[in-house]
Amino acid sequence: MDWGALLIAVITGGVGVAIVNAIANRKRVQTDCIKSLGEAYEARLLALNEAVARQDAKVAVLEAKVDKLNSELDDREVTIETLKRENAELTLQVEKLTTAVKARDKRIRELEKQLAEVLSRLDAMGNETTEG
Repeated sequence: MDWGALLIAVITGGVGVAIVNAIANRKRVQTDCIKSLGEAYEARLLALNEAVARQDAKVAVLEAKVDKLNSELDDREVTIETLKRENAELTLQVEKLTTAVKARDKRIRELEKQLAEVLSRLDAMGNETTEG
């Protein structure tokens, strides 16, 4: 068998045609691959951009909530400080009233002793008048 004839048969046959077609179609295959990759990247970027937009919306909502909570916290801190001042004032008033009540109780005890002494003297005077 002649190797030259075999080589010509292979080249002009199916293998040769496949090799020629592959070389000729190489640019088109490369272009199709680039196009497919471009479309895949474009779809992926679109999905990522949508996800970022959703996350941005969530962040905006959460930031608004945080701002509202911070405002409420500030209001509560002001209320707490006001209540602390009122509590201190009321505690001072209670201490003053307690001191006043103790002073009155002492005065009442003194007056009760004086009344007991006066009643005792009156009884003694009444007994002297009836005996005399």
